[in-house]
Amino acid sequence: MTKIIDTQASANIKKKRKRNGLYIVILLFLGLIIFTRHEPVNSIDCTPEIIAGKPDVIMLGAWWCPYCYQAKKYFQHNHVHYCEYDVENTTTGKQLYEQYGGGAVPILLIGEYQLNGFSVQQIETALVLLNNEHNGIK
Repeated sequence: MTKIIDTQASANIKKKRKRNGLYIVILLFLGLIIFTRHEPVNSIDCTPEIIAGKPDVIMLGAWWCPYCYQAKKYFQHNHVHYCEYDVENTTTGKQLYEQYGGGAVPILLIGEYQLNGFSVQQIETALVLLNNEHNGIK
């Protein structure tokens, strides 16, 4: 009789462990979803009309790039006129990526300056210099 009770107790413990393991997996999955959610940002493609308007920044980026996301978010929050070429899915983006040395994304073209990667300080410095050039300040 003791052996039967031990077997039943062991089976109950295994069921509880499976259930607890499932709860942990579900909680981890929900946590992952919550912590990886991003505020939506718009991708502004470099169309001929936008290029004709001379955007302050031309970004060479990719949809999966977290630094490209940060750059777009920064541009939109700070009202920076920019557009983006996707270096994987557009011919012009691929060509420009090769022309500017490739490597990593984003590549930011701000006036005569090329920035590789995302740095708020570098972007702000380049934008100030670009603005000074437009206003004739040296």
